[in-house]
Amino acid sequence: MKMQRVFKKVSAFLGQLSIALMKAVLTSVILGMVLVTVMHYMGVPVPSADELLRGVSRLAHVLS
Repeated sequence: MKMQRVFKKVSAFLGQLSIALMKAVLTSVILGMVLVTVMHYMGVPVPSADELLRGVSRLAHVLS
């Protein structure tokens, strides 16, 4: 009986954690898209997605 309560509480916690993670990822994606759109509209040179990923992989290589 007690084990079921523990399982239920852990399950509820993991559910809330996954929802919070999904909200954070979605908010970051939307904010990034808005920021890139505004920068592009203002004439700021915005790197392509390929250049951004290449930079992130280079940074990860340097930090590892």
